[in-house]
Amino acid sequence: MSNRCGIVRSKGISSAVRTIVDSDPCLQEAIANKIVSYSELARRIQPAVERLVGAPVSANSIKIALTRYKPPEARRYPKRAVLDILARSTLELRSGVAVVTAYKYALRPLINALPELEGKTRMFLLLQSLNTFTLIIDEDYLDKISELIGGDIVEEYRGQSALVIVSPKELVETPGFIAYITGLLSGEGINITQIESSYTDTILVMKKQDAMRALEILLKAIDAARSQLGLK
Repeated sequence: MSNRCGIVRSKGISSAVRTIVDSDPCLQEAIANKIVSYSELARRIQPAVERLVGAPVSANSIKIALTRYKPPEARRYPKRAVLDILARSTLELRSGVAVVTAYKYALRPLINALPELEGKTRMFLLLQSLNTFTLIIDEDYLDKISELIGGDIVEEYRGQSALVIVSPKELVETPGFIAYITGLLSGEGINITQIESSYTDTILVMKKQDAMRALEILLKAIDAARSQLGLK
């Protein structure tokens, strides 16, 4: 009977560990690339495992479960394909950008005004969701937008910058690129207000004060990717 209980509990620990690791891509990546101390990680997640199991669990039992955990192959970053895309990418920084989110029914007056805006703005990106739409536009035209849909604006961000990553066309069919880029920036505490993708362009909108740091981080990442692939 005791052996059977031990087996059931072991399965409970393994399931709890998998639940915790599956919910954290960073842990999956660290385990996949073998850059984690299982003993330290076991101690860190021990309280969470005990809550899921509903009983005290030794750190050693958690460590054993961690060594048996097999993360998805997709978590083995950075993959060569991702680095190849990054190495062949260039960056453009555009300041003076605003982000406006409004209710969807305000879209018609905006569309009617498009002929007036066409060719005048350096940036005009429009994304529609179920109940709202988001517009990324030059801040100089924000007053005009406010005149058209002012009462229907849900949220508005001024003083933003857009960091545009221009990549080769293989980007469209390469998984993991955006996850890798955003991981680099989030690791440095940089928040992204809005992300848009237009064919080979990845547009990251963020606060002006974060944009220069983000540019520096990604330039270093591009140089590192080129060095790693022997392209320098």
